[in-house]
Amino acid sequence: MVIVSQVPIAVSKAYSPGHVTGFFSTQDQGISKLDFRFQGSLGAGFSIDRGITSTVRIFPSSDKNYEIKLNGFLDCELRVSKYVTEYYLDLIKKPVLISIDHESNLPIGYGLGSSGSAALSLSYALNDALNTNLSKLQAAQVAHQADIVCNTGRGTVVSEYTGGMELRTSIGGPGICRIEKTELTSQWHAAILCLEPIKTELFLSKQLSASKFCNVNEVGKQMVLQLSQSKSVEKFMDFSYEFAARCGLTMGKCKEPLNHLLSEGFKASIALFGHTLFTLIPNDQLGRIIDILKKYQGELIICGIDNLGARILKNAG
Repeated sequence: MVIVSQVPIAVSKAYSPGHVTGFFSTQDQGISKLDFRFQGSLGAGFSIDRGITSTVRIFPSSDKNYEIKLNGFLDCELRVSKYVTEYYLDLIKKPVLISIDHESNLPIGYGLGSSGSAALSLSYALNDALNTNLSKLQAAQVAHQADIVCNTGRGTVVSEYTGGMELRTSIGGPGICRIEKTELTSQWHAAILCLEPIKTELFLSKQLSASKFCNVNEVGKQMVLQLSQSKSVEKFMDFSYEFAARCGLTMGKCKEPLNHLLSEGFKASIALFGHTLFTLIPNDQLGRIIDILKKYQGELIICGIDNLGARILKNAG
């Protein structure tokens, strides 16, 4: 699709942080099938200060249509973005052409919440640009629904909506899920080593048998209860490693750098789901972590914690 050169009638920009999940527990498949707001997962993780910015430009048109770009390139594979866009097109009567630009400084497919971040930032921007008058909560629920339908996440959107280090103590999307949020100060950083992408929707079916999944699902529930007592970063990292080990992830592509960190006394685990190692460390340990991880192939990301969650950005243009 080619957009002729003209001035857009509306422009909006929104941002959502990425997210790392340490452990989780999902619901039985038969529960709340028809209402996406009540689907999701228990679990814990943290939002990072890298994410996706979505800019929406609205042009007059003779019919309803849209195009989506990721980092400047047309992308036909962004299922969550298509879902969100078509949801909003159904809400409006006037035909428009929507130009969407996703700018991501997250590597895609490495368990860093890129699908949820794209859906959430896009939902905020479309709601604003199209004047559909949804509340911030309702716009977040649209993104959560997209993540569920496209099978790209269960608790990512509600976590990125909240920000900080979160503990999801009940199942559901934004406005339904109960969340205990801990804001981490600037003394904390995440070190993330991305080795190889994984399709989230394929992982569980290929890696975990039904019996093993039931086992880790129950383990995840117990971890939520126990972490609620302390909410410490150290306990979160301990549970994350145990959960990853039970899923068989600690013996995968991250095994060597993971064991190296553990042998040096650092806590580390695997992001769910990607061949991606992560740790949360205070600033005074950051230099040593970098020295260790830079010896391994892959993309090393050092970032802070986003305590704000997704938001509309001013001065869109």
